[in-house]
Amino acid sequence: MTRATQTPPEPGLRMAELDGIRALAILLVVSFHSWYFLQFLMPTTEAFLAFSDSLPWLLGFIRRGDLGVDIFFVLSGYLLSSQLFKKRMKSGHINVKRFYAHRFFRIYPLYFIALLLAFIDGGITWKILGNLLAYNIWTDAANIIIPWTWSLSVELQFYALVPLLILLVRGGKTLAMLSTACALLTVGWSYWILTAHPQLASQSLIDLKLAGKDDDIALFYKYLYVAMPVRLSQFTFGMAGAWVVLHYATSLSKIGGVTKIMLVILILLGAGLPLVHNPFTNLTDTYRPIVYFELLFGRVTFAAAIALMIVLLHANTLPRLKNFLSLRFLEPIARFSFSMYLFHPIFIYLGIVAFIGTDKTETISVLQYAGVVSVAILGSMLFGFITWHVIERPAIRFARKKFG
Repeated sequence: MTRATQTPPEPGLRMAELDGIRALAILLVVSFHSWYFLQFLMPTTEAFLAFSDSLPWLLGFIRRGDLGVDIFFVLSGYLLSSQLFKKRMKSGHINVKRFYAHRFFRIYPLYFIALLLAFIDGGITWKILGNLLAYNIWTDAANIIIPWTWSLSVELQFYALVPLLILLVRGGKTLAMLSTACALLTVGWSYWILTAHPQLASQSLIDLKLAGKDDDIALFYKYLYVAMPVRLSQFTFGMAGAWVVLHYATSLSKIGGVTKIMLVILILLGAGLPLVHNPFTNLTDTYRPIVYFELLFGRVTFAAAIALMIVLLHANTLPRLKNFLSLRFLEPIARFSFSMYLFHPIFIYLGIVAFIGTDKTETISVLQYAGVVSVAILGSMLFGFITWHVIERPAIRFARKKFG
């Protein structure tokens, strides 16, 4: 959630192509949830599986649209670290008070509105404390008031750590060690969970749901999806990318030829690894080792690939991709992405009402799904336009005026 979670970067750091990456990330998330939430409208898991399998091959990526959150985390690490590294290089220190004040006024004004809406629906309970202080992802999922805001809790925990991490990084070797340690933490944590709960690798989420194993599904989400150890490497790879861009700009500008080809291949391989399986369909004996490998290394390689892509975009090594990501129509999507992230399920529901209805249904067509997605994207963008001008931008300006 870069624009969704950062103030706009300094002029020297602004890259239009990052807006494009951010926009595509939120579109992935909205498309994913528009698909995922349809299961609650269908009477059986088998019906939802049949609908999922009916999607054209070109739309298969939607089932891994959750990777949009991974992209947000890498971008978050990159942009925040870029700003803090530059400030430390200029002044020799980081104004921690200013940093936290800016983070607070960027996140909490709109987040308070989202929580208020949730309270109207479900009432005020003690769960508010966990959601405000972002420790809700360490407890049962039932304690997350707005389920899809688990990623915001992860972000807030990273914000608590990032000034300390920046202060610890005194050179490229230190940062390389930090990135490696976090990658090993992610892999080691995943290995520990899969060893303790082997069914999470031997059965897909759909397999578990078909078997009625809701407790195992809850384990997967708590320990292999929302847990900070699984996500921390994504932020630190973004930090590493920021360091490389700030300290090796001249060398980056000379990348070309065979080196460029090899780096592009690495990006494709790293980004493609999480796509080798669809976690929501049945697993065969042949596929299980592949899935196990992906569960261990998929998020690490994907994060590394996104960070490397950002670095190459900065070096103008990928001009065609840079031009595409810099298209003007992507910028407003990026600007409103935080609001879109918080409120898009409301518009998914409106899309469902408009194109499908609220009664249980055995079948949903691709065109109906497309209608739901369209309402979700356009509706949340319009709402984002309003919240940006009424809430987000005034809060950002107040923080800059008050804290510099």
